[in-house]
Amino acid sequence: MSISRFLMLALLGMLLSWTARAADTRPDCHSCHIEIQSLDQPVKLTGKWLFTRDDRPENKDPVLDTQDWKLIMAPGPWKPAYNDGKVFTVGWYRGNLKFAPSLIGQEVVFMVNTYMARMHVYVDGQEVYQRPHDINVERYYSVQPIPVRFKVTQAEHVVAFRVETPLMTGVYQLPFEVHRYDQHDRSLALWQFWGGEARTIAAYVMVMFGLFFLLVYSKTKYPLYLMAALAGLLIFPFFGSPGDYFMKMFSPEVMLYSHYTGLLSIFFLYMFGQYITQRFLPRLNWVKGLLYVALCVTIGTMMFSPNVELFQKVRPVLFILNLISGSISLWQLVLAWREGKSGAAILTFGMIIFLATGFNDVLLALGKISSVSLIFSGVLFYMCTMMYVASTRFANTFMENRRLVKDLQGINDNLEGLVSERTAQLREKSQDIQSMLENLPQGVLTVTASNEVHPEYSAYLETILETKDIAGKNLIPLLFSNSSLGSDALSSVEAAASSCIGEDVMNFEFNSHLMVTELDKTMPDGRVKSLALSWSPICNQDDIVDKLMVCVRDVTELKRLEHEASEQKRELDIIGQILPVTQEKFSDFIDGSRRFIVENRQLIEQTSNKDLEVVALLFRNMHTIKGNARTYAFIHLTNLVHEAEQAYDQLRKDPEAVWDAPELLRTLDGVEAMVEEYARINDNVLGRKGPGRRGSVEKYALVDREHLADSLDLLSSVNLDDAAALRGALQQVKLTLSQIGTERLEGVLAGQVDSLPSLARELGKEPPVIRLHDHHVVVQNQIAPLLKNLFTHLLRNAMDHGLEPAAERLAAGKPAAGRIDIEVKLDVGGLRIRLHDDGRGLALARIRARALEQALLTEEEVRSDEAVAQTIFLSGFSTAEQVTEVSGRGVGMDAVRGFLQREGGDVHIHFLDTNVGADFRAFDLVVSLPARFGTQLDLPSETAAPDARLAPLAV
Repeated sequence: MSISRFLMLALLGMLLSWTARAADTRPDCHSCHIEIQSLDQPVKLTGKWLFTRDDRPENKDPVLDTQDWKLIMAPGPWKPAYNDGKVFTVGWYRGNLKFAPSLIGQEVVFMVNTYMARMHVYVDGQEVYQRPHDINVERYYSVQPIPVRFKVTQAEHVVAFRVETPLMTGVYQLPFEVHRYDQHDRSLALWQFWGGEARTIAAYVMVMFGLFFLLVYSKTKYPLYLMAALAGLLIFPFFGSPGDYFMKMFSPEVMLYSHYTGLLSIFFLYMFGQYITQRFLPRLNWVKGLLYVALCVTIGTMMFSPNVELFQKVRPVLFILNLISGSISLWQLVLAWREGKSGAAILTFGMIIFLATGFNDVLLALGKISSVSLIFSGVLFYMCTMMYVASTRFANTFMENRRLVKDLQGINDNLEGLVSERTAQLREKSQDIQSMLENLPQGVLTVTASNEVHPEYSAYLETILETKDIAGKNLIPLLFSNSSLGSDALSSVEAAASSCIGEDVMNFEFNSHLMVTELDKTMPDGRVKSLALSWSPICNQDDIVDKLMVCVRDVTELKRLEHEASEQKRELDIIGQILPVTQEKFSDFIDGSRRFIVENRQLIEQTSNKDLEVVALLFRNMHTIKGNARTYAFIHLTNLVHEAEQAYDQLRKDPEAVWDAPELLRTLDGVEAMVEEYARINDNVLGRKGPGRRGSVEKYALVDREHLADSLDLLSSVNLDDAAALRGALQQVKLTLSQIGTERLEGVLAGQVDSLPSLARELGKEPPVIRLHDHHVVVQNQIAPLLKNLFTHLLRNAMDHGLEPAAERLAAGKPAAGRIDIEVKLDVGGLRIRLHDDGRGLALARIRARALEQALLTEEEVRSDEAVAQTIFLSGFSTAEQVTEVSGRGVGMDAVRGFLQREGGDVHIHFLDTNVGADFRAFDLVVSLPARFGTQLDLPSETAAPDARLAPLAV
C-alpha cells in the first residue's frame, strides 16, 4: 500500500512539473528557455519575460503554472502588460536558465538594474538576494547593476525576482545579463563608480560651485551668477539622492521622490543660457518657472505622503517640459553662437548632449529601446559647461578689475617723482647690463616685435656667429640660415616669436615648445658648429612680453666629446659581448651572417614586385641571424636585426604593404654595417683575426695527434708478410683518415647548448638537461653552419613550446628540469638526427584550431593528426598567443625545413604513441640529410661507449 501511494505521489509530482514547464513554452517567450552554452562572453537577457503583478509568495516556486502570466519587454515599463490602466507598484519576473553540462559547478553573476527599487531575487525558490537587507555592510546598488551571485548546481535553474517601485518599471536599463563570476570584475567596478561615487562627487562639486557663485552674486548682484548658484545647489538631490549613505538612512521610495525634485535646477540652467544669449522670454519664463515649481513640489510632497497614481502622471509631464525648454534654449544658443557671443558655443554643445541623453531616457522609459540611462551624464555635462562659462566670466572680470586698479593706483602716484626714480634705476640697470654684455662668455641678444635683433647684445655673440653685422638684422636668417632646420621648423619658430611679443606672458608659455633649442649651423668656411639656444620673455609690469631674450652657446666641442664617449662606450659593450665567444664560433657567426645578408641583397635586387615567397625567405634569413645573435648575446646586433625583421614581417602580414626595394636595401645596409662593426672590433681591437681552429680544419684537415702517431708506428712495425696484421693496420689507418674534415655533433652544437640556461631564465623555466648520443657518427665540417642554424631554431622551439615550467612539471610528477635528447645515426637512408623532449608533446588541439581559423586545412584533412602536424612547417604559422623576442612570428620550423631542403634534406614528425586525436601527443623530430655529410667511426670494441644510454651534456 505504501509503495502504491509513493508511486501515485511521484506520478502526480511529474504531472505537476510537466504542466508547469509546459506553461513556459510560449514561442515568443524569451525568458522561458534561455540557453547558456558558454560564459566566455556575457549572456544578454534582453527580451520578452514572464511577468505578473499578482504579488503571491508562490511566485518564487520553481514549479508553477504561469499560463496567466503576461509577457513584457525587459528592460521596459510595466504598463504594456495590462491594458486596464491600473497603477501597481509590485511586479514579478520569471525565467528559466538552461546551462550546458560543462558550466555546472561554476559561479555566475545575474546582473539586473532596477533603479533604486526594493527587490528580492530567488533561484529555484530560494532567496539569494534582497534589497535593502543589511544596510550596515551591504552596498545598495541604487542606480547601478546589481550583481546577484549564485552557483550553477544543475542543468536548469528557475530565476524569479520581485521588484517594488513607484516607477512601474522593474528592469530599468542595461546591463541585463548573466556572466561568469570574477572576483576582480573591473566592468562591475566601473558600473558601481559611475552609478554611485561619480554621482556623489558630482553632487558635492556642484554644491561647492553653487555656494561660490552665491557668494559672488552677493557681492556683484549680477543675476547670471545667481542662476549658476541656484542650478548648482538645487541639482544636489538629483545627483546625490541615489547615494548608498542616503539609502541607509531613508527608504528607497523617499529617495526616489527626492531624486526627481532635483530636476527643478534644470529651469535655472535654461535661465543661465538666456543671460548668455541676452534673449529673454519673460512671460514664458514665468509659465515655465511656475510649472517647474508646481511639478517638483508635488513630487516632493510624496516623500511624506506617497501617491503613486499622481506620480505616474506628473513624472512624464516633467520630462516633456525639460525637453521642450531644452529645445527652445538650444535655438537661442545657436543664434547667439552665430553672433559670436562669448560662451554660446560651449553651451550649445552642452545642450546638444543634454537633449540627446534626455531623448535616450524618454525612449528607454517608454520601452522603445534597450539602453543605459544617460540623463545623469547629459545633465552633468551641461552643468560643467555652465560652470566653465560662469567661471570664465568671473575670472575675466576679476583680471580686468585688477588691471583697472593698477592703472588707477599708478595715476594717483606722484608721476614726476616716479619718472625721476625710474630714470635713475634705468640708467643704473643699463650700465650693469652693458658691462655684463661686454664680459659674458656666451652670446646674448634680444629680439623686438619685428624679429629684429636689438643693438645691445653680448660681445661674445660676434665670436660665435663669426660676424659683426648683427644689430638690426632679422633673427631668422641670422641664426638659422645654413642650419640643420627644415622650412617647417623655421616657419614655426618665426610664427611663435612674432605671436609672443606684445602678448601676455602666458602666450609665450603656450608656444615655448616651438622654440628651437639645438641646431647645427654651417659656417662660411664649411665648418659645422653645434649651437644651443635658450629663450626667455622680457615682460613689462602688465606681464606683456616686450622682447624675447635668446642665449646662444657654442657646444660643438661638447657634442664631439659626447659622441666620442658614446662610441667608446658602445665599443666597450661590443667587446664585452664578443669576449665570451670563442674565435671559432665568432668566425662561424660572422661568415653565416654575411652569407644570409648577401642572399637577401640578391633577392631584393632581383625582385621588382612584392613576392610572398621571396618575403618569406628574406624573413627566414633575417630571423636566423637574430636567433644566432641572441645565442651569443650580441645585444646591439639583435636589436638592429629585429627592426629589419619588422619590415619583412609587415610585408608578410599586411596585404596593403608596398614593396620598396631601396628602403629594404637601406635597412639591410644597416644590418650589414653592424655585422662588419662586430667583425672589425674582433679583428682590429681584440686582434683575433681569422677563423680560429675552424679555418685550420678546413685548410689542413686536422686529426688527433695520438691516433696519427699510433698509425705511423703501426705501419712501420707491421709484418708485411702477415696478411692479417697488414689488414688490421690498414683498417686502423682508414679509421684515422676517416676523421679528416669531421667533427662530433657535441662540438658543433656547443654554442647553441651553452645559450639554453639564459633562454630558460628568460622563459621562466629551469635549465634543461641535454643528452646527446652520436653512435660514433661524426659530421662533415661543411655542414656545421647548417646544423648550428637548424638547432638554433629547434632548441629554442623545444624550450618555448615543448618543456613546461617547473611548477607544472612537478605537479605532473616530472623533475623540475626538462630533458632534451639528441641522437645521431647513419645508415643507407642517410644521416638522421633525432630530437626529443620530455614535455607535454605536440599541441595538436591548438595547432588544429589555429589551422582551421586560418583556413590552412580542409575539414577532411584536419581529422588526420599527421596532416595537422605538418602545418607547423608552413610559413608564418605559429601557435604563440603573442609575438615575443623568442617566438610568435611563425618562422622557426619553416626556416628549418627551408635550410634542409637546400642541402637535399628534410624534417618530419614521428609520433611515439597511439593516442590518435588527443590534444597532446609525444613525438620525435627527425632531421634527414644525405649520407655524404656523416661518417661512421668503427671504433674498437674495447673503446666503444655503452649503446643503451645517452651521454648527458653539461648545461
